[in-house]
Amino acid sequence: METHVAAWQLDIFGESSPVLVTTPRPEPLPDPQFWSDTVRDRMIDALISLASDSRRGDSMPESLMDCADLLSERLRNRKLDVDDYRATLGWIMGYWDGALPYVYVCKVNGIDPEALQDVIMSTPLLARDLRELQRMCFGTLL
Repeated sequence: METHVAAWQLDIFGESSPVLVTTPRPEPLPDPQFWSDTVRDRMIDALISLASDSRRGDSMPESLMDCADLLSERLRNRKLDVDDYRATLGWIMGYWDGALPYVYVCKVNGIDPEALQDVIMSTPLLARDLRELQRMCFGTLL
């Protein structure tokens, strides 16, 4: 980062010190609409591998393990990021897709997408959280 002297500050004893302004770093990649086809293909491959790879070497992708861990933390009543939890619930239930849809991540890895959905619907605490999320996002007619 480059710094530029924007002004000089004087204190009551006559000493002066520069007021430095740092210029923000430019984005590493331009806007996606300006990407070449090869860059776009590489980014798609990287995104898919990030969503479907496992750090443990098993067949369960990390993105789904993270979801299961988050649901487990909620059931244990541990402190968690509420926004992250709600986004995860919405992603699993198909309310929004994120970078890759939940169903796609499951099917690429040969996992039944209804597994986590059934857990959410059959667990009273998670089902209540899901109803609250639905009211917040979609409203109600009553």
